[in-house]
Amino acid sequence: MHASSSSQVAVGKDVLLDGRLALFHKQERWLAVADLHFGYELSQRAAGNLFPLWGMQTIEKRLKELLRAYNPTRLIILGDLVHDCVAAREATHLVKRLSSYCNVLLIAGNHDHELNDVIDLVDSWTTKRFHFHHGHCVIDCPDRIQVIGHYHPAGTMADGAGLRLKLPAFVQENNRWLLPAFSPWSSGTDFTPDQQSRVWLCSPRRIFRLETN
Repeated sequence: MHASSSSQVAVGKDVLLDGRLALFHKQERWLAVADLHFGYELSQRAAGNLFPLWGMQTIEKRLKELLRAYNPTRLIILGDLVHDCVAAREATHLVKRLSSYCNVLLIAGNHDHELNDVIDLVDSWTTKRFHFHHGHCVIDCPDRIQVIGHYHPAGTMADGAGLRLKLPAFVQENNRWLLPAFSPWSSGTDFTPDQQSRVWLCSPRRIFRLETN
């Protein structure tokens, strides 16, 4: 286990991983996050479950902190903007507020299928080096690095004395990068990497490189 002394790590040419669960490209000026599941608490309440109404405010606050820190020209939300259509109105207002900072590009995720009538969504977006999509559909893209969400990757650290800590993970495979879920409700799914993968465990103050051999 290797720990960074800061909450930022260079993970590629001109690309920074921020421990606050975002990627930033220094030259192209895009900031990417995935799997907000905005309004998850509203969906749970609509189903009769008792949930506090703090998740949406937390997501917006964290996003605005990142936008102020990096001043990107484009915010890319890599699918699953919402958990379901219960929060469609709230998500529309969120996007409008975020648009005062920069252009907001919304990529369709499997939870977003009922938003097409109220929010503009695209299936994917491409730059010279990267192909952005949610990740729930298989796409053949050998000439670019795929940047996706969907899987909610996480990893676990242990101290050898019984203490275990699970953290959201950013995973780099050969030509595919998996972003951690931005949702505060997601605990993530433990990701089993191969020896060629690089796995970074993310926290707001420090990033840890998980050994894969």
